[in-house]
Amino acid sequence: MIRNTLKLFALLTGSFLFSQTGTTSPYSYTGLGEVNFRGTQINRFMGGLEIYNDSIHANLSNPTSYAKLKLTNYTLGLNYRTNKMTGANEKKSIASAGLDYIGVAVPTKYFGFGFGIIPYTSVGYKLSHLESSENDDILNLFEGEGGINKVFFSVGFKALKNLSFGATLNYNFGQTVYETGRFQNEVTLGTVLENRSSVSGLDLKLSSHLEIPVKDDIERQAMFSYSPEANLTSTNSRFFNTRPFSGSSSFGDRVEIALIDFGLKRTNIRIPHVISFGLGVGEERKWFAGTQYTMNAMKNFSHEFINLANVDYENGYQFSLGGFFIPDFSSITSYWKRIVFRMGFRHELTGTVVNNFGLKETGINFGIGLPLSGFSNTNIGFEYVSRDGGEGSSFKEKFWSFRVGFSLNDKWFVKRKFN
Repeated sequence: MIRNTLKLFALLTGSFLFSQTGTTSPYSYTGLGEVNFRGTQINRFMGGLEIYNDSIHANLSNPTSYAKLKLTNYTLGLNYRTNKMTGANEKKSIASAGLDYIGVAVPTKYFGFGFGIIPYTSVGYKLSHLESSENDDILNLFEGEGGINKVFFSVGFKALKNLSFGATLNYNFGQTVYETGRFQNEVTLGTVLENRSSVSGLDLKLSSHLEIPVKDDIERQAMFSYSPEANLTSTNSRFFNTRPFSGSSSFGDRVEIALIDFGLKRTNIRIPHVISFGLGVGEERKWFAGTQYTMNAMKNFSHEFINLANVDYENGYQFSLGGFFIPDFSSITSYWKRIVFRMGFRHELTGTVVNNFGLKETGINFGIGLPLSGFSNTNIGFEYVSRDGGEGSSFKEKFWSFRVGFSLNDKWFVKRKFN
């Protein structure tokens, strides 16, 4: 079982390294791209709550969860999304699909640990603007692709009976490509400016989790997490291309600009600090309800190589509310009574300001957990998100996403009593 699982992990990870989770959002040209990861499907279906921990699921957003694990857990998440975009003069609908996360979590006698890979952000957009005059038509094209991935290692341990601490170390890597093209009517070759940024570096997340028994099986849970400011390294290249509108490379020129002369060959990306805290209450294996508030110091974000004239950054926040309900966890006569029902809500000011409008997101999630053999389960659900720049903004996005997650359990390091 262990060998087969590790082979599957290596296969999926190897395939993923050559692909990037898709996005079709025009807003993905800001920051490091559109943020994909908001926890496992279990967390996501509860509005992105990081508070709740149990003994059979790895909470990739909260490393203290590894302290409570009793079984080795393999987790995998996938998504399919339909994005509907509305501009001043047109509407468009585009579908995309991708990987949300892969992770392995292992309990030991004194602590728990886990590792895996997350496609953290994605860049994927194609925009155009036509300049028309009596004498000529000029088409401006803007395209981007790529994104940032995180390879993570987490550890969690119990300091006291009801108090746990955890930490996650992330190695970030990935490449983004931004192109700005200008094509003139009746001119064979257009001009395209291409910026490539290869990103790498480490960041850290620290967390604490407290469980407070109230009465019988009722308990309160509280969490606090802190991600200190981090600096990533961007190795850059810039090209000036001439090519036809069709994009054919059979003719035309490609000239690399010597960025080292401008001090831009290697630059820094400043990732701001993030603070989260949450509270929840529930009855073990029956129900849970919680809320969480996250503060993101996006005002401090900077990317020295990619500076956008119409984009600024401000401090952001996210408010989440969610929970779950299980009719009868121990029922042996009814499978349906053992299904977990989850629902969540989140509202977010992302911290990105486009054309003087702060970008906001509001999402509603709902999903179910379907029991499998042992303590394994499959989690499926839907998410609806509305994203725009608020009142006065001419561009809006709405998307539905279908998500599925697999949480499979096994027992490692069991000492045999009989040979």
